[in-house]
Amino acid sequence: MSWETKTDYCGLADASLLQIKSATMNRTGQYLEKIGANASIKATKAYGSAASPNCEYAIVGSGTVTGKRLGTVTTVDGKKYALASIHYENAAGAEPKLTATCREIESGAADSSCSHFDIPDFAISPAEVAEILMEAFTLSGDGCELTKCSIDIECTVNVHTVNGAIVASDVHSGRARVSATIGQYGEVEPTVTAATRWDVSAPLTCSDQDSDLPEWTVTLSKPLSKSSGS
Repeated sequence: MSWETKTDYCGLADASLLQIKSATMNRTGQYLEKIGANASIKATKAYGSAASPNCEYAIVGSGTVTGKRLGTVTTVDGKKYALASIHYENAAGAEPKLTATCREIESGAADSSCSHFDIPDFAISPAEVAEILMEAFTLSGDGCELTKCSIDIECTVNVHTVNGAIVASDVHSGRARVSATIGQYGEVEPTVTAATRWDVSAPLTCSDQDSDLPEWTVTLSKPLSKSSGS
């Protein structure tokens, strides 16, 4: 395999929107040691090796990430991986970033029979601008401007093991979070109004309210709907 070839463990690459930029295997395992009568190690055993890969993508076009689900199963070199999270961020004057993580699950897993969480559609773009994501909120306040916005779409992928070998898995606790940074360039403090089904999980907070140019942060969250199979 050429070093230029990257493995898309998370299965998100799209010729018109996303190109796999880097991938890390993140393989871990368990190691057992037994002590003998003279307090030296007499026996060892390595077992239970599994991977939790993460992938970084280059954004090559403008469009909408649609029809994706947490828990979706991807097969790479005979191993099965379930999509666990997606992170996307944009900011004024900075390259937008999209990363994802997945977790190795049992070899017999089939996407058609696994549980999933439906991911709301969201727009991406290579433009270096700050835009409200997932229409999670509205921003008001004269002289207040969004400078950074990010989404974290995630669930917990739990694996069940016997002697360190993965024999079953399930996903739970699917959620989406949108975090925003707002610059206040006038006298009026920003106001953030959550959209339907979104909650303000971390209220507007100012890093330095006495500054001439204060900066505010806020986070909104909502649960995702769970479905079974494809």
